[in-house]
Amino acid sequence: MKFWNVLIILRIIFLLFFAIGLPLILHYAGNHHQSDYQMIHTSANEAFILLGLGTALWFIVFIYYIKEFLINLLLKKNDTIQLLECGEKRKGTASYEFEFMDSKPYQRHFEVGNTIGIDGQVGNTKTIVLTAIGLLLLIALAAGILVYTYINESRGYGWRYLYFWHPYIMIPGSFILYLGFLFGTANDVFSKYLDKFVKP
Repeated sequence: MKFWNVLIILRIIFLLFFAIGLPLILHYAGNHHQSDYQMIHTSANEAFILLGLGTALWFIVFIYYIKEFLINLLLKKNDTIQLLECGEKRKGTASYEFEFMDSKPYQRHFEVGNTIGIDGQVGNTKTIVLTAIGLLLLIALAAGILVYTYINESRGYGWRYLYFWHPYIMIPGSFILYLGFLFGTANDVFSKYLDKFVKP
């Protein structure tokens, strides 16, 4: 359904802009770099705490991404493959709620009472590959920001160029905020109030 496709695209654009684009714009367009005076008066302990905070936030993002978008996808694929290997291909009526990797959930294929057919075309390998590429891009983004800013902003003061609103800290923090709170709340709202618009 086009409505859901547009909604998903808009949410992805929103996430990428506010989680990645906005912190970078504020940092570079606003010229929010630590001055020599500020870095001189920043202790090594404070610098390492900020470095550790940013790294911890990035690892939380990586773990969340791996769990939600990679491990769950692989587990569902394996479960479906086992079902196909041990079962017989046929059409039937769903007597309990299924949890499949449904690319079109708005069509409600697997709701109780619906007629369903299961064949060998499960576990979209392309989706898994794209998900893995997304993880690599996230890792590259974190490493790239850290290396680039260290080379161009440290000016011989080590990690003292980091501050609490630095993109290395703000970007993973924004991901956690939007994915954990805003997107979680939005999912509840959409599932509750927009359900009537997608019923067949």
